Amino acid sequence: MRRLGRGGMGVVDLALDRSGQPVALKRLALHGSAAEMAHARQRIRREAQALGALDHPNIVPLLEVVDQDDDVVLVMPYLSGGTLTDYVRTHGPLTPAGVDYLADALLGALAAAHRAGIVHRDIKPGNVLFDGEGRPYLTDFGVATMRGATSGLTDAEMVIGTPEYMAPEQARGERATAASDVFALGATLRFAATGLGPFGHGDGRVILHRAAEGKVEPLPRSLPRELRRRLDRLVARRADRRPSAAAARGGGDDTDLLRAQTRRGGRAPGSRLWPAVAGLAMVAAVAVTATVVSMGHGRWPLAGSGPTTGTPASVPVTAAAPATTCVARPYQPCGQPVAPFTDGVGCVAGHADYDANPVNGCEAASDAVAGENFDHTIAANLVPATAAAAYPFHLSRHFHVLCDASVTVTLTAPAGVAMRLQIVEGSSVLGQAVSRDGQRASVPLSPDDCYGNQGVDLVAKVTWVGSARSAADFVLERHGSY
Repeated sequence: MRRLGRGGMGVVDLALDRSGQPVALKRLALHGSAAEMAHARQRIRREAQALGALDHPNIVPLLEVVDQDDDVVLVMPYLSGGTLTDYVRTHGPLTPAGVDYLADALLGALAAAHRAGIVHRDIKPGNVLFDGEGRPYLTDFGVATMRGATSGLTDAEMVIGTPEYMAPEQARGERATAASDVFALGATLRFAATGLGPFGHGDGRVILHRAAEGKVEPLPRSLPRELRRRLDRLVARRADRRPSAAAARGGGDDTDLLRAQTRRGGRAPGSRLWPAVAGLAMVAAVAVTATVVSMGHGRWPLAGSGPTTGTPASVPVTAAAPATTCVARPYQPCGQPVAPFTDGVGCVAGHADYDANPVNGCEAASDAVAGENFDHTIAANLVPATAAAAYPFHLSRHFHVLCDASVTVTLTAPAGVAMRLQIVEGSSVLGQAVSRDGQRASVPLSPDDCYGNQGVDLVAKVTWVGSARSAADFVLERHGSY
């Protein structure tokens, strides 16, 4: 029906199954020689039986797998509620009761996977999906491994996962275990509660280093003590001090976490249930989530309650021809959900459509740092497209015998775009420069009075040049003094 998303190694499309129900098709392109692709398919077949038996009401099931030329197409239910990342970015962190509900549902799902011998290895907010009623699901077991099932087929000691949510032992390149999954889920729940991962902000290499050392930042005291204790146990630095998923859920011996007896949706006669290409690093690189619809059903996170058992109902997505009264909108075709971060007509506040793809809506999100004081270095983006970021700063003038004082302000625009830097005093522009395609551009400033001691208030203003746009950060730097 339409394209839902695209990643580095594959795409996700919305389609209809044989009964007219909406499904998500995740297409993975296998690469390499014929022998290498056959080797990968062998791995899939060896793991299919165990993963095909994995049933839980909070795990996205795999309905069917289709071989198409060199591609593998995974057929899964279409979930219209968006990801946990989408929800927190749009609505902010969940209530404490909402976090508890989310924890119960996902810990139960993880316990079922661990009982089946499956380790996920890449649990993160983007792999937590919601249906149209707000029910959460764990998805993308695409880098999972089974105990003893892939001997001789697993790439040894590969660091696979997402550093922001990775257990210390996994970040050090050690073998991921069920305890590593517990840590990653605990890190994901911390994001749900605070909007931040356990290792704070920083460059990916810095985050990976913090993860390897287990340097988890403390939770804010504003969260209830019991919730803080529950989340802290999940992210213990030592794996042997973390509870199992079942114990953290409260099941002890797992007796309250038996897998569901029925699975939503049917299977085509003779179809084979294969796992999402388990253990392959290429699937970790895909990371294309099978949903892009903005979360409009926020009842359970806001109210802190919701269903935890039972087979979810199918998501009602209109598939028939639209009624004659239907009028397609720019971000909502007739009979289809509203695109993410839009109201159907335009972008919501703080977002912009920079890739001109109405399917994924207004994908560019503002980092909302414009206006902060410009002391030394600022990294920020320019969203929406009409935005002009202004950063005030003060220069104190000092006595200089040689009159050699100077300040340089430098702008580095993201690759593929151009931005203008202007230094403004009041209504006067003291200097300007244009940075293009990642090249630095500088504006030098010199005092008009070498021997005075009066300061000056200036503003560094960043605006777009040309029509190309990017949600990546520009960098603004200031060096020298008056």
